[in-house]
Amino acid sequence: MEYNTTRSNLILREYGRNFHKLVEYVGNVKDKEKRNKMSKTLVEMMKITQPSFKDQSEVEAKMWDDLYIMSDYNIDIDSPYPKPKRKSKSDKSKRLNYPKTKIRFRHYGKKIELLIDEACKLKKDDEKEAAIIHIGKIMKSFFGMWNKESIDNKVIVENIKELSNNKLSIDLEKVKELNLFYKVTKERGSKHYHSKKKNYKSNRPFRKRRM
Repeated sequence: MEYNTTRSNLILREYGRNFHKLVEYVGNVKDKEKRNKMSKTLVEMMKITQPSFKDQSEVEAKMWDDLYIMSDYNIDIDSPYPKPKRKSKSDKSKRLNYPKTKIRFRHYGKKIELLIDEACKLKKDDEKEAAIIHIGKIMKSFFGMWNKESIDNKVIVENIKELSNNKLSIDLEKVKELNLFYKVTKERGSKHYHSKKKNYKSNRPFRKRRM
């Protein structure tokens, strides 16, 4: 009995181990003409097992390249396409580093911090206030989508102060009185959404049912 720990690593996992065994078998056939015929059959089988490639261009060339790759570039056949070159370590794409910047309030996201940084650069007071109101609306909306509940305006004002290092502030009573931080979006799960959908009346003319 074979165990995965004793088997060799698969070069192209999407084809599975049986295809790798078939490629190895074809590569060990001594008669080259026979190897060529078996390789063509193998490529046709690869097409069937990879239906997602049907509508893509240059599928045929890709399959022959994969055949070479699965053989570790050792199979000796007459391919209708040029033999692919072995990729060196320098050709491999580098792994992207995960961003390590800390987000202070995850329910707002990093973009809110960037917006607040830009708002701090504004010089006119009326422009700053307009920016705070706009940011406050977005923060309230984001919090609702994250927690599925409302957030007090006082908390938003305090969060803006904290994120801006006390550079941005707005009168809380003004926010409450004028409802400046109303949500800019309405979630599909909210009561307002369903009540609006329920009261919706179609403009289509009424048609009698046929008897």
